[in-house]
Amino acid sequence: MTSATRTGRRIDPAEAKNPLDNPVESNKEIDSLLKSTVSDYPTPGLPPDDLVVLPGGLVDSGMVVRNVVVRELTGEDEEALARAVRGGNFFHYIDTLLERGTVAIGNHREQADVRKQLKSLLVGDRDAVVLGIRRATYGDDIEIKDWICPSCGEESNISMTVEDIPVGEMDDPVTENTFTVKLRRGRSARVRLANGYDQAAVFENLKLSQAERDTLLLSRCVLVLTESDGSERTLAGFPSVARGMSMPDRKTILKEMYERQPGPRFNDVKHTHGACGKEVNIAVNIDSLFLDA
Repeated sequence: MTSATRTGRRIDPAEAKNPLDNPVESNKEIDSLLKSTVSDYPTPGLPPDDLVVLPGGLVDSGMVVRNVVVRELTGEDEEALARAVRGGNFFHYIDTLLERGTVAIGNHREQADVRKQLKSLLVGDRDAVVLGIRRATYGDDIEIKDWICPSCGEESNISMTVEDIPVGEMDDPVTENTFTVKLRRGRSARVRLANGYDQAAVFENLKLSQAERDTLLLSRCVLVLTESDGSERTLAGFPSVARGMSMPDRKTILKEMYERQPGPRFNDVKHTHGACGKEVNIAVNIDSLFLDA
């Protein structure tokens, strides 16, 4: 038989009081015990500034990883980013930013593992991590300088916060990462969402036109193209098939890929301009987040 303990002193069961003998005193002791016990637990609050909850999620060994730990950037990181800017490759700048500012993805903390996982993240999740690094470094406030209202043409400076940027979320990355897009004339395409590896391939060559980048992205992300007669063609490794698709079908697939991609909607920030009273969209770019911060 175990012994009861109160205030650090062990009590013999024979000495224990029957609460029914003095219910008023017993209730006071219970109330005091409950108050002291509750105070021992921390009060839940907002997520820390170094935690990013992925709006999509990474499927890793059958598990969905959503937590990423980021950190504040330092002067050493700033020098590395400045070198990346000089190279003229926007993707290289983003890649450097992510590698420098990401501490852990799920249980992965080794630098080599983190780099690999960053490439595996959906493009929208990578954008969410970029926004998290920005918040950890500069805080919530964002200033957009010399913004020109598309409605009245007046120039002004805009102040907003990270929370003003809308975020698209994904319920289940296991099932929502791939989807079917209906095309013209009875055709359809089985498509997956783009990730960091696709982003690297598309932006590796700076001389490619936007149409050529679209072809490369489609050849990587369209898994199967089904014709109206039921015959199927794979696009993986065959950009010629993506080139042979009609322009409307290409645009339909790319639009669907963009709309289904989770993450911050940097081009869809709503703002009511005080000068003209019109609600317009503001595009938040990397300059606003880091270079002009």
